[in-house]
Amino acid sequence: MQSLACHTCGARVLVAKYSPAHTSIQWSDEARESCREIATAGPGAYVMRCEALDRTVDEAVADGVIRTGHRVDPAIAPLASTETVAPAR
Repeated sequence: MQSLACHTCGARVLVAKYSPAHTSIQWSDEARESCREIATAGPGAYVMRCEALDRTVDEAVADGVIRTGHRVDPAIAPLASTETVAPAR
């Protein structure tokens, strides 16, 4: 993940770009407090995305600041059709 500051509010987040449609963003508490779109939603509101940050990420990708990588999932074999998972206790 790469650090990136929003061009609108300066909120600094961590960004990973896996494809044109897949972006992963990690918000810190400080970034949430700085983001104008999150702040206007009100306390406890769930905001799916910030359009200003989306634009900043798109510009950073176009400028080569954020590199598009490949997501690597852990190598875990799927369960066979005869296997079951024990309930958590």
